[in-house]
Amino acid sequence: MVACGLLAIIAGSSVAGLLRMNNNAALSRLQTGASTVAQNRIDLILSDGPFNPQKNQTPPSLAIGTQEVGTESSPTIPIYTDPTSGVVSVWGWMTSTVADTGATYSGTNLNLYRATVSVFYRYRGKPYSVTMQTLRTSDI
Repeated sequence: MVACGLLAIIAGSSVAGLLRMNNNAALSRLQTGASTVAQNRIDLILSDGPFNPQKNQTPPSLAIGTQEVGTESSPTIPIYTDPTSGVVSVWGWMTSTVADTGATYSGTNLNLYRATVSVFYRYRGKPYSVTMQTLRTSDI
């Protein structure tokens, strides 16, 4: 009887531990997916051109202000797609904020822009987010 009780406790603990590990794995996959989306936007900001604000050459991705892709009520960015079925199971939304830092050197404007990209998503009713930042200066 005692052996059966111990076996039940061990089995229950094992199942609870496996469930927790599965949840952590799912959260890691979602974090990776959201980080990939944010990094893709950062890559676009760093490579889009020509970027010469002093000549009024600014690509749309570097327009000063906030750009939104999707909303909390209508997420449009796929965060996780099931590899077997191809069905998107977690959707998210993104904001990109670009600001001129106003940095100067010896009175010369450096045209240094700061971009902040945030990707938001919900999983099992809880909100999660990934935020990345970068700086970009004029191409010339």
